[in-house]
Amino acid sequence: MLIGNHLIELDTVDSTNNYAAKLLLQTKLVNGTAIMTHFQTDGRGQRGSSWNSDPGKNLLFSLILNGHFINTENYFLLSKVIAIGINEAIEEISGQVGYVKWPNDIYMNEKKIGGILIENQWKGNLLEVAIVGVGININQVDFDELDNATSLALLGSKNYDVKEVMNKVFSKIEFYYNKLKKGDVEEINAIYFNHLLYGGQWKVYDSKNGRIEGKITKVMENGLIELKLKDKNRSTFDFKELSFIL
Repeated sequence: MLIGNHLIELDTVDSTNNYAAKLLLQTKLVNGTAIMTHFQTDGRGQRGSSWNSDPGKNLLFSLILNGHFINTENYFLLSKVIAIGINEAIEEISGQVGYVKWPNDIYMNEKKIGGILIENQWKGNLLEVAIVGVGININQVDFDELDNATSLALLGSKNYDVKEVMNKVFSKIEFYYNKLKKGDVEEINAIYFNHLLYGGQWKVYDSKNGRIEGKITKVMENGLIELKLKDKNRSTFDFKELSFIL
């Protein structure tokens, strides 16, 4: 097994992504290195948001992945395989259906159970290395004022072994990472769309031009999302240009 074969386990750290980035400045890490922690003091989410997690109750890790087969035009394929892998692992563990909420959240019962933050290091237009940060709610049941959060414990009414969940997630991510390395891009795109929250459904979204009604037709390999609108035109949106209304 490639992913997690080299595991660095920390009790507390500001952020596993920060730790990974600093480590990469000091040494060369083998592909698939995993850095997991029991608590993050400054966990980060997408768009500058924070990731709050009770100590020891959730799965928090970063992966070091080589990506020389990924370029600036198709870099979002890596996010797709990470999201598919996490979602399938959580589905198999919980016995419930999960969804990938574009661009990088994992949802069950229309509540967030996990998030992804990928920080890429480039060499020209090719991906030198990706630091893939992941947070998955496992045994936390109290999320203070976050009413849109859930966890495996809330879904299954029991506690789970965090490392068993981690190994399942690693295995699934590796399966799809290898597919990406082999060039199975059409299959990855199709599977991702099947996992996509509101994929192919008419929904109302908040956009840069106000509220719009549209149907997600695809998520491109550069991360842009395409919506078919009521006037039958199609529009694409970047990460900060479109928000879901849940």
